[in-house]
Amino acid sequence: MSTRRESRYVRFAKLAYEIALETFEPYTHAKSKHVFTQPQLASCVLVMFYLDLSYRDMEEWLLASSEVVSTLRLKRIPDHTTLCRMFKRMTLAKIRRMASLILAHLKPSETVIALDSTGFRADQASACYQLRCESS
Repeated sequence: MSTRRESRYVRFAKLAYEIALETFEPYTHAKSKHVFTQPQLASCVLVMFYLDLSYRDMEEWLLASSEVVSTLRLKRIPDHTTLCRMFKRMTLAKIRRMASLILAHLKPSETVIALDSTGFRADQASACYQLRCESS
């Protein structure tokens, strides 16, 4: 019997869920509805960023991917507004902590450094505009 290969989306969802469990409390309030836990919603938001999807597209993607839904232990699919509210609750400190934990787990390494040789300026103004502004 051969072992079944696991999707990279499922692997990332597992990692995101583990990290969200370390970062967030299960619920914001003791008397909340307890439909979704904060780690479940936070991991949905992380997967959404990973896939570069909108809130509505993430809702549709979750409807189509039962493996990720079971990995995140979701009993229902969160609405796009629920995902949006969760993102608004995520502080910059928590996002940075989760990003550093993901990078520590994945251990990326660079083998090539790319330099910008286009000659374009880093700012948004054109060279012609900057010359006109300097002469005035």
